[in-house]
Amino acid sequence: MLLSDIIRIGKPLIDSDMSLQERIQLLSDVGKEEAKNFYGNVFVVVLDGQGANLHYRTFQDEENGPVQLDAAIAMPITIPSGGNPLNAQGIYPIPCYPLYDKHIKQISDDKKTFKLVHDRLVKTVPYFDTDQEELAKKSKIIADCLVEEATKFVREEKQLGVLFILDCSLELFEPAQEQGYLEIKVHNSSAENHFMNPQKLTANIIEARFQEAKELGSEKNAISTISNMSSEEVVSAYNKSWLWLSPTWEAPRSIYWEKKEWTKGIRLNRKEYEAYFYGAQFLKQVQTPIRAGVLKEMFAPTFSVEAKQNMRPTSFETIFGIPYFLPLTNLEPTELYTKFQNLKTRYESKDAHPNDLQLEIISGLQSKIMRNVSDDYRITIIYYSGILNRGDIHLRAQIEDVVPSIAQKVQKIVQDIERRQLRYIAHLLHIPEEQTAYTHFKVKHLPTLLSNAYGPGYLWTSMEKVLHGRPIGIERVTKQATRRMTELANKRDFWNIRFELLFYHLFLAFYQMYYSEILHEGKGDTDVKEWKEMIDRYTNGILTEDDVNSTEKVGFIAGCLVQQFERSYRRKLGKSYLDTRVMRFGSKLTPEMVWKNGLIEMEGLSKRRDLGISDNYRKALAIILPAMIRLKKNNLLTKEKDEFMTMFWSGYLMLPKKEEKNGVDIQ
Repeated sequence: MLLSDIIRIGKPLIDSDMSLQERIQLLSDVGKEEAKNFYGNVFVVVLDGQGANLHYRTFQDEENGPVQLDAAIAMPITIPSGGNPLNAQGIYPIPCYPLYDKHIKQISDDKKTFKLVHDRLVKTVPYFDTDQEELAKKSKIIADCLVEEATKFVREEKQLGVLFILDCSLELFEPAQEQGYLEIKVHNSSAENHFMNPQKLTANIIEARFQEAKELGSEKNAISTISNMSSEEVVSAYNKSWLWLSPTWEAPRSIYWEKKEWTKGIRLNRKEYEAYFYGAQFLKQVQTPIRAGVLKEMFAPTFSVEAKQNMRPTSFETIFGIPYFLPLTNLEPTELYTKFQNLKTRYESKDAHPNDLQLEIISGLQSKIMRNVSDDYRITIIYYSGILNRGDIHLRAQIEDVVPSIAQKVQKIVQDIERRQLRYIAHLLHIPEEQTAYTHFKVKHLPTLLSNAYGPGYLWTSMEKVLHGRPIGIERVTKQATRRMTELANKRDFWNIRFELLFYHLFLAFYQMYYSEILHEGKGDTDVKEWKEMIDRYTNGILTEDDVNSTEKVGFIAGCLVQQFERSYRRKLGKSYLDTRVMRFGSKLTPEMVWKNGLIEMEGLSKRRDLGISDNYRKALAIILPAMIRLKKNNLLTKEKDEFMTMFWSGYLMLPKKEEKNGVDIQ
């Protein structure tokens, strides 16, 4: 249950040795990129027994620049989620409010400014017990001060701002500094400034969120859903900063509940809700979008080469990933918090230790690394699209209970494919290394590798299988590859067939290593080194019956034969044998056509045209023709046509022009 996980994340954060500044930044939006320009115009109204005074400050050194956190940290704001941000939103922990351009432009209007102030004061925690008449008087004094003094700071260009009310009558503020108190920088001289109690600030933030949760329901002396124990007060799981449960959604709410009876579904006590809020704020910090280029490889259609080439990376909705891990046993909060901090930090792959889990490789989440995560933990990765702060959320996948050691092994396999196998297979297919960048990108991440292999519709299920160490199949991969190569063959685009084969053999290598190293099972598929050895036996004329004991091997030798014959045929007649004799009238090439239009006809043509093909050709032909008859008799030319054709194209395009050992032309 995601909610339970979030609470488990939040508990060690509450009890950790997190610094005061980090804690306030976690619980509010101060210091975040989307909030920085609000601190370019800070209106501080000092309210004492004698009246109100306005002090205008800016906590940015330059327009659109970073915020001076040491000054802004005492004035934390939370940007509204959903609804009209011009209206008072939710509950405010302290009298500190974000101002939008329209607020600032209308600040000279006494009625609108009074409404702006009053609507917010009545929703502010320190004023909950204040008499409404007294609150209206305070609002009038503050509004009059703003109308009279703030208009001089209004400019024509767009402005965002912060309204901070330093009400000296509140226990929140102190005229003298005590250890750990936050300085409220009203004046340049610290001797004239006030200070804020940070414990009261954080307590008020939690109280504000707890009060917001009551909007969808609360109960006295009820059983908590999480702890299953009686609590003095429980509330709904509504959290305005984590709108995975939105009051505007009708679906999660039973038709038998009233609007404020969501506690009939989930009930949280105060401690659980505090942990829920901490955990949700943390997950917002560790979430990261998947890069557009990776998204294209994950979700562009794979059945058509042309369709995929014409898709733009910007055609896809942004998908966000949220990674986290939880221990199987209880740990010290500080130890767990340290590991969580590593997850927040952005890393480059060059900074990763070999034992680190690079989430970009196994999940596509860039610049995220899990350090020193043992099998005493379990990893979860959530993928969603939409806009979180609007409650417009579409959960794409949730991969739970990933064992770190399995993820580590998968990572090493992917790295081996990318770093070692790619160069070797590209060399076999005669593809220059400088032209392998695109294939390199496709096999660099597990999601792009699996999506290109199985198709976007199978991405999440295949990722879940791999990261849980369960069996995966190869049949669909072969079928997809054959379809794309057939499309390219009809266009006579043999160069791009090489790249299709490059990816296909790379995935086969991944498949075999996955079964060997994670499932501890040997798969019978021939690996790419064996194909290289078979080419050597073919060119040396020493093939045996064991070299044609499977459909794939027969297809591979057939490809070598057609390629060798074609070279002599083209040299003698100036035509392509494959084009003019085998693939007739633009039809799709099949194993039957390779056999009947190609292999059977070659010996007669060789004699009539005196093509002068090397002796190894006839030795291979004498072995392959009976093998084709066996395949036909067992109906394998139809049942395993995809396996035959992928390896036919492999043999056709892997056969070197010169035999490496003696330099004799393969004609």
